[in-house]
Amino acid sequence: MRFDWSDFTLECREDDRLIFVWRRYSRIESNVRHCTRLRLLPPGSDGLSQWIFHLRFPEGPTPGLLVVRVDVPADRLQEAQDFTDLLRRRYDIPEQAPDGAEDEELRRVPLDAPEWIAAPASVASEELFTTVMARAEGDTG
Repeated sequence: MRFDWSDFTLECREDDRLIFVWRRYSRIESNVRHCTRLRLLPPGSDGLSQWIFHLRFPEGPTPGLLVVRVDVPADRLQEAQDFTDLLRRRYDIPEQAPDGAEDEELRRVPLDAPEWIAAPASVASEELFTTVMARAEGDTG
């Protein structure tokens, strides 16, 4: 299966490789079985929809979660919906994570933790964090 336009390609190969390619910027590869959640959000005020892929890597020495967001133009929305439906059916990927699948709540990494690349965070970052957390707590679905 392949979703392709001039500057972006999403491909799911027969070997279950899920490959995102932004031709001028980046490439991300994963096994599609690591996709624990897949959503296609309705168009926003800018006319773009957003594809959201949650890729969870629970095994290994460094478990993690990678969220991939792709803007979908209005003229490609139906094609993206068809691709989404195919992926969901073929690989049993839910739109929402099943209850209990999120093993821990979102929490802040302490400033003195080794995971920080740079600290302290700027005032703008602190404000953004507060805003995002307030929205996340108010999100019902």
